[in-house]
Amino acid sequence: MSAFLEFINSLSVEWLSWSVTQLVTLCGHVGVFFVLVGILFLLQKSILILANNMLSGRLIYISAWIGTPVHELSHALCCVLFGHKIQRMVLFNPDRRGTLGYVTHSYDNRQLWKVLGNFLIGIAPLFGGLGCIYLLTLLMLEDSGTLLFIIKSALLNDLYSLQLHSLLALSSDLFYFFKSAYLTSPYHVATWAYLCAAISLHLSPSKEDLKGSWSGLILLLVIYLIVQGFYQYLGGEWDSGLTGGLNLLSTLSVIGIILASLLLLCLLVYRMTWQLFKGLSPF
Repeated sequence: MSAFLEFINSLSVEWLSWSVTQLVTLCGHVGVFFVLVGILFLLQKSILILANNMLSGRLIYISAWIGTPVHELSHALCCVLFGHKIQRMVLFNPDRRGTLGYVTHSYDNRQLWKVLGNFLIGIAPLFGGLGCIYLLTLLMLEDSGTLLFIIKSALLNDLYSLQLHSLLALSSDLFYFFKSAYLTSPYHVATWAYLCAAISLHLSPSKEDLKGSWSGLILLLVIYLIVQGFYQYLGGEWDSGLTGGLNLLSTLSVIGIILASLLLLCLLVYRMTWQLFKGLSPF
């Protein structure tokens, strides 16, 4: 009996060690993507704070009338995919509380598929927004493949180990790409930049979006471990598809960061110019 218990304990320790290793590997796969998402989130917050202090907060409507419907439709589509019942959907209707739009939904918490959907429904605007940026880039930029390649090549060097000269080289490549694209078709580039910037400012999930989603995240991690264990048992690998998808999402996140940074810079210049013109301190 004691030998059997020792075997069970040993098996439990091995399984726990294997699970931790797999989750750490998963964090390595998604790490760069979530670092970029975090940077984009901070830029969004900074822009929203500036916008709320200018024109009585109505400045944000310039982007919200496009970004908010994309945000809410992403929630709604994911609700349909996971069998949640949509109770009400408001794509864009600003109110005094600052709410721009919302989707309310219900589900049967006894069904694991629908519980899993909680987390993905919560973060759906992230993927919906980046997906729209991808489509707009393909449709509106004549040489979109070059832009995606430039950014992807920089990310493959690993975001954590990028040196100053790599960032300068990336900036130079992007400058010449956009200069060439603008000279070829200024209307398309300007429209693309506006639409992608508007979507980028509203693709982050809100606190309300993430409420009740953690049970879905735990279930998703359990499923990941089961699938990973199954593939390893068969001697196969499936991480390549995951890595490829994350590289594309990271590339699109960089596009959002570039456009959000330019917008933040424009707002700061406008605020400083206006306040200096009025004889006030710009800060």
